[in-house]
Amino acid sequence: MVNLSKKLEPREESVRSSLIYAQSLSSIAPLGSVSAYLTYALQSSLASTFLAGIMGALIYFLWVLIGYNYSKVIATTGGTYDFARSGGGELLGRIAGWLYWLSYGVYLSSASTYLAGIVIPSEFNVSPAIFEIAIPLLLTLLLLTGIRPPLIYALITSSIEVALIFILGIKVLSLTGVSTLPLSLTVPPADFFSGALAVGFTLAGGGASFFLGYEAKGKGKTVGKSYIIAYWVAAVTVVFASYFEIAAVGYSNVGVSNLLQVTQYPGFYIAQEFMGSKFALIFFILTINSLIGSVTAAYVALSRLTYTLVKRDMVVSIAILAFMFTLINTYAAVSQSYVSVYTNTTEVSLITLYSSHVIISSVYPFFKRKVVNKVTVTDLLLSIFSTLLMGYGIFSNLIPLTSTSLYGLISLIIGVVIGSIHWWFKRST
Repeated sequence: MVNLSKKLEPREESVRSSLIYAQSLSSIAPLGSVSAYLTYALQSSLASTFLAGIMGALIYFLWVLIGYNYSKVIATTGGTYDFARSGGGELLGRIAGWLYWLSYGVYLSSASTYLAGIVIPSEFNVSPAIFEIAIPLLLTLLLLTGIRPPLIYALITSSIEVALIFILGIKVLSLTGVSTLPLSLTVPPADFFSGALAVGFTLAGGGASFFLGYEAKGKGKTVGKSYIIAYWVAAVTVVFASYFEIAAVGYSNVGVSNLLQVTQYPGFYIAQEFMGSKFALIFFILTINSLIGSVTAAYVALSRLTYTLVKRDMVVSIAILAFMFTLINTYAAVSQSYVSVYTNTTEVSLITLYSSHVIISSVYPFFKRKVVNKVTVTDLLLSIFSTLLMGYGIFSNLIPLTSTSLYGLISLIIGVVIGSIHWWFKRST
């Protein structure tokens, strides 16, 4: 056990820069995000999702600038935990770290449940339960072997995913024409902001590279550059996808609602309708690849965060994650409630992620004061607008309270409580 833990320990500057970019882009998973989490946004903002997408990408860009500046300086296995700690102290660091841990931990089940319970059954008449339970077990074994995820492969396939989305979108728009209707607000403001928050969430995976800062060649500079490039590639792709998916159903709320009643995998449905079965099959295969790549990248990142927060033993860190990952997926398989598990885990992941970001954004000026001994007006405005906009997005997502948003609220409370108790325990020992 000791030898295995030693083998799995992160090695300083052992991963080259192109692979850090691959980690960022594959964890965003362009095709997986368009399939799973753009669908989540469509449920809230309907035909206004393109407009919400622009808003969500811009709101999240404020956080990207903050994350970029943190990651250039702080290159550790703790990532966002160390970001918050550097600006706000140990208590806020622990709370932000545990909120991020919950977000990424539950995301593993969100993406894998969408894959097993929604994507695969759309093409094959097989039991989702087999895949639902097999995914966490196989990925855990992969991590325990010490084999690094095939990031060169991930870089190639992620690039192909982006090309595939643009090919489909251009074909759709060539048949439907271009309209200004998606620039109209057709839903209540709260639903619009919920959709914007969900689109921002599709772009959040790039932060997985933060936790490879210690292992990246070039450390912080490599991570920061990779993170911001991956964000822009994914943002343009996801926003474009939101436009052509709305165009495919007639630029109307009714059209989007009808589409979501037919399928929770609209990209595949649109690919079949506009490009035929062969293209749709490629779309399907790469969606599976994309979601597996995203879950693997998140698992790797989260094992580093657990290693930093809980115990500097990679076997123990992986075992903790494997227990929660397998437990949630087993529940989904036994209850066969794949759509509800996907929806509720996505809500939990979204709320805890943005709550962590709010903390990190709010202490950003204090971080800048410590690092360069100077806080500019730009730093203050960046911190204020990022904190307020993401904070309002969380509020609009939680209120009015529903059966789904209740999970988000409970997870937020749990993250704060665990972080506070962990801080108190560490302070007392």
